[in-house]
Amino acid sequence: MSSSLLQPSLVSQKVEIVTYNVFWRVPNDLFQLSAEDYLNDQTCLTVILHEEDHTIGNSVKHIMCQMEGVEFCGYNIPHPLEDKILLRVQTKEGYNAATILLEALDHLAASFRKISEKFESSYAKFQPK
Repeated sequence: MSSSLLQPSLVSQKVEIVTYNVFWRVPNDLFQLSAEDYLNDQTCLTVILHEEDHTIGNSVKHIMCQMEGVEFCGYNIPHPLEDKILLRVQTKEGYNAATILLEALDHLAASFRKISEKFESSYAKFQPK
């Protein structure tokens, strides 16, 4: 196995793409279900992530559930034939749901970078000379 196959981590790249899509992409094809609701109450956020599945959904949910200020987080796939997930986060008063989601995505990207680094160093140690 070539170490070039391992860099950069595909999952880490995917997390960065999701982060970009959630926060910087034009909201026509990817945004929370109701922007007006979020502007009125920034403790609740639901986003649609197109071309995503359980890999990102469950990973982000797991991290958000452990974060301070999170009352509820979850995701679902509306239909098995639809290539999207709905990701929902609800925070306690004084916590911004979008900030929590962004922090969770940052934590996830950092975790995968660390895993990739450890794998690379361990793999290098066992290479035949």
